[in-house]
Amino acid sequence: MSRQTTTPFHLKLFYRQSTYHPLSDFAPAPAGSAPPGDRTTSPRGSLPAHHLQIYTWPTCSLRELAHLLTSTLPHLLPEVPIGTRLSFRLIYPDTKGAAMNLGDHGRGRYLAKEMGSVVIAPRGYDDESQDNGDHPEEKREGEGGSRARAAAGAFRMSGADAEKTLQDFRFVIGDYVDCAIVPPLEDGSVAPPPPSNY
Repeated sequence: MSRQTTTPFHLKLFYRQSTYHPLSDFAPAPAGSAPPGDRTTSPRGSLPAHHLQIYTWPTCSLRELAHLLTSTLPHLLPEVPIGTRLSFRLIYPDTKGAAMNLGDHGRGRYLAKEMGSVVIAPRGYDDESQDNGDHPEEKREGEGGSRARAAAGAFRMSGADAEKTLQDFRFVIGDYVDCAIVPPLEDGSVAPPPPSNY
């Protein structure tokens, strides 16, 4: 697919510190929940407020999403961002069980599917030599100004999942991506991905 000739689509990339958003945050608003004449309520309900609206292609990788998020909103990263894990999951409507699993007022529900993680590493870091991203000695590099350097590309997004694309997960236009920004542990090692069971 050529990005020069293919029109991009709109994607909402939601983000949250340390964990994912609960799936209930994506539930459609019940019919009749808005006051009469209220045109400010979305037909999909009230979605989480913290998100980026981007235009992208099915070939967009998790590395690209992580770079977009961290370069646009560097204040989301800890002061020393090396070792920060960005975990992604796909949020999509339950179309297979829609007839059987209708929520209140006959509305459907959303499901989640793990996409993978990207870890912020120092530039020059070799993905091939990583052991699940846990390299405490590399996590302590960099002092003040680390966020700005991350935004400027002084760090790289690494990990076995970094090159996975939206199309690898059967992303459909209208689905969402949710990102949990998990800072490194106190010893500088990479924290495990957050649970995705809610």
